[in-house]
Amino acid sequence: MFGRVLIVLPAIAASAAAQVPGVPVLQNAFATPGLAVAANVGGGAGQSFVGAAGAWGMGSGRIQLSGAAGLQRANSASRGAYGGRVAASVWSSSGGALGVGGFVGVGGAPRRQANGVVTNPAAMSIPAGLSVGYRRALGTSRGLSGYVSPLYRWTRADSGTVVSSGSMRVSLGLDFAFSPSLGLTLGGELGGKSGTSGTSLMGAAISFVPGRR
Repeated sequence: MFGRVLIVLPAIAASAAAQVPGVPVLQNAFATPGLAVAANVGGGAGQSFVGAAGAWGMGSGRIQLSGAAGLQRANSASRGAYGGRVAASVWSSSGGALGVGGFVGVGGAPRRQANGVVTNPAAMSIPAGLSVGYRRALGTSRGLSGYVSPLYRWTRADSGTVVSSGSMRVSLGLDFAFSPSLGLTLGGELGGKSGTSGTSLMGAAISFVPGRR
């Protein structure tokens, strides 16, 4: 039952906002096969995001693809935003409680302007990093996983003049599975300012894994 409970947790984490600019990178070290869908909220530094995401685990769950799209609000203007990520589970302990993974993603949002003035430049965000995670079962139908992910985030902003920058950052996340099919992700990202990402970002997701009971 230990593996059955915990198998839902990586899908919850991977589907949390994928790689939308201005949203924290929340990526567990574990991956799992199959499909997960999620509703996401996030933001920081005067911006917010509401959207939906999905994740698909392949190769017995060692490789996971995730994507998200939704509405970003910043500088009193709204626009669509999107992102995607690929993650791999590269090592786990013999008991399965500890794991290490790697990931890379890309996300973006189009330029918005009003009365000839750019309110939000076109944005691109590319993070890459590692995740170290710990997981354990809570009874027979619930599970908990915590993880930390040091990462490098590169950003590009185009308001007519292109500005690019990068910084080292770190994210911390917590996944809680209410059941093998339903879970919650909470987390944040901190570090050096990189473009419009700000110094601190927070995010949350409620995820559902079809076909698990």
